[in-house]
Amino acid sequence: MRRIASCMSSVALLVLLGACSSPAQTGAPLPSCEWCGAAEVSAGVGASARLAPAGEPGIALEISGTVYGPDGKTPAVGVMIYAYHTNASGVYAKRGGETGNARRHGYLRGWVRTDAQGRYRFTTIRPAAYPGRSDPAHIHLTVTPPGGAESWIDSIEFDDDPLLTPAERARRRNTGGAGIVRLVTDARGVQHAVRDIILERGA
Repeated sequence: MRRIASCMSSVALLVLLGACSSPAQTGAPLPSCEWCGAAEVSAGVGASARLAPAGEPGIALEISGTVYGPDGKTPAVGVMIYAYHTNASGVYAKRGGETGNARRHGYLRGWVRTDAQGRYRFTTIRPAAYPGRSDPAHIHLTVTPPGGAESWIDSIEFDDDPLLTPAERARRRNTGGAGIVRLVTDARGVQHAVRDIILERGA
């Protein structure tokens, strides 16, 4: 209560000094690339990662797949995949104190590097659509081949999503391969989907 009162009683200082403003307003500038995340990867990334912490509300989800070279056949080794998504309420949840693009993407994000067979796996929860909007629920993905630049590919979307209308499906470019996946639910209630990725030529 004292902190709230202090803010309310300092209206003049709010204008002059930006008191009681959010970290996003007073912190370092946001990265210029809104969707990027490769530069923020931590050391020791393997072929599997957990995006959602234990106890995160939502339907458990496992995404796996194989990354192939431009021929669509040769497994691509050591490709970094960055993924981020909303929570079960459709927002990019934050804990406070985020830096870099976590200030945009929240804490439901992570990185993997494909193994010797080009495989990867993410364990997380199924994201929800943005509240009050018609965009289907999705998981954003970027890929960064060894020695290459980070690029975005079609997001993972879910075939059973009612917001994924025929008109929406027709707009998909299939960059990096088809992003719409079919889900299979196991006996534990965990949903599984396969999202194979095909690198673009020159990537």
